[in-house]
Amino acid sequence: MRTILDDKNLLSAEDALSLYIKETSPKPLGIEEVNLLEALNRVSAEEIYSPIDLPPFSRSTVDGFAVISESTPGEFEVIDKIRIGEYKEIRIQGNQAVEVDTGAIIPENATGVVKIEETKQENNKIKIERRLNFGENIGWVGSDVPKGFEILRKGEIISAEKIALLASVGINKVKVYRKPKIFIITTGDELIPPGEPLEKGKIYESNAFYLLAKLKMEGYEVLGFTHVRDDKEEIEKQLLDALNIADVVIITGGTSAGEKDYVHQVINEKGKIIVHGIKFKPGKPTILALVNGKPVMGLPGNIVSTIMVIERVILKYLSIISGKQYEEPTKVKAILMNSIKADKNRYTYIPVYLFKKGETYYALAVPFDSYMIGTFSSADGYIGLQPNSNFKEGEEVEVYIKRIDTRPVYIGEEEPLIMEKLVGFRKLPLGSFAATKALQYGVGDIIVLSRLYNPQVEGDYTFKRKVLQNGSFKNTIGYHEWIGLNKIISSPTVKLRYVSLAKNFIGRATVIAPNTIINEGKEIGEEELVIISNQEEYKLKLKTLFVTG
Repeated sequence: MRTILDDKNLLSAEDALSLYIKETSPKPLGIEEVNLLEALNRVSAEEIYSPIDLPPFSRSTVDGFAVISESTPGEFEVIDKIRIGEYKEIRIQGNQAVEVDTGAIIPENATGVVKIEETKQENNKIKIERRLNFGENIGWVGSDVPKGFEILRKGEIISAEKIALLASVGINKVKVYRKPKIFIITTGDELIPPGEPLEKGKIYESNAFYLLAKLKMEGYEVLGFTHVRDDKEEIEKQLLDALNIADVVIITGGTSAGEKDYVHQVINEKGKIIVHGIKFKPGKPTILALVNGKPVMGLPGNIVSTIMVIERVILKYLSIISGKQYEEPTKVKAILMNSIKADKNRYTYIPVYLFKKGETYYALAVPFDSYMIGTFSSADGYIGLQPNSNFKEGEEVEVYIKRIDTRPVYIGEEEPLIMEKLVGFRKLPLGSFAATKALQYGVGDIIVLSRLYNPQVEGDYTFKRKVLQNGSFKNTIGYHEWIGLNKIISSPTVKLRYVSLAKNFIGRATVIAPNTIINEGKEIGEEELVIISNQEEYKLKLKTLFVTG
């Protein structure tokens, strides 16, 4: 039986999560006290205030001589030495000095420390030739952290730096929230484990690997995972077994409208589905449920959908039962290099590449479908759009950041003989449309544009390649509108995003591609690539690699 999810009746991700929270009343699962070294990446269950001043005494920040600063400049008698870790009760007179190590306590009434190299020494006397400022080269008691200062907040993830701080004030145990125990179930007849031979009609399982990695990275305890074929009885057994040992069960696949999508049937029969479907792309057929009093979350089998639902919904819920203060992903403002549009009925996420020029970011949105894990994972971030909304080129947008790649960038037409020479470059073979936008906004380091796309373009160097036709079939392989060769192929059956994919269709369809991609076929023309650099240092690199046409 098929379950149809009508977009018009779906809740937004925010409303779906609010409803789920209202229905399940999540709260932290308990508190335990752990040794300091076991507290890394745990969530603090208490506020902690420093029991001492830090530093606990006034100390020298240099190797030198402690004096009364008001008595400088002048000649001073060295009456003692205090090494680091020593304690001596010493008071000095105006013409006296005490030698001190870096980090050593200073005499009770000293108000300045002069560096050893700034003195002239003779026997037990030193000469200071300038006036010392009050407090110079001294770390005063409590100047870092005063007694009673909050050093760890409730709900804070305990970092290595905070462990160092806690140790510095003498604390060796911390109260933390118990980690939620999570079990992962993946479903689907089409899935096989990575490392096994890829059979026809099968795909490698990736959801479990993402979930395990992501949840462990977020500090959760993952008890394990199992894979189940599309068998209703087996899905039910594994779900109930998982609920016996885990606090939360996450199950992927089987949440949609297919006849063998049994997950939603099992959850509905054994518990209560609170949300089935969210106004969200990708990620529509998400399930938020309660079974045996425990949260069960059903995610689409599509890996990018899983990633987005985890990021935007599930982690927010898990943060509540772990006691964690949820932090939104980092965002930056960027100028949009091409127009984008949302799904008519659903909140939509679109991946982008980011480029930085000066202090300004520029975002290039890339063609994307929800199965494209490679495109999504390679992108620098993504933009969220409300249903039926759009952003026009040149508008400022907010981008959720995944990473900032600082390598020099090759962008434009895919040409392996050029790309293989650019060691250390980030290579974005997105076609002449992307290259044109890079030129327009002055971003990218080496830009490659086809004169099939823009006959008037000029640049630093050119690269010519023959265009070959292999085969003569009813079906013709073409290219995405961003790619130059698209201009000479009429009515293609398939449009590829990358020229290098064309060789996969030899013998099955008419293939038109450069001679640097396929090596057999009838020559039907020539494509001239124009190579441009926005940076002087890369113009010199190009000069060593290419000859002008």
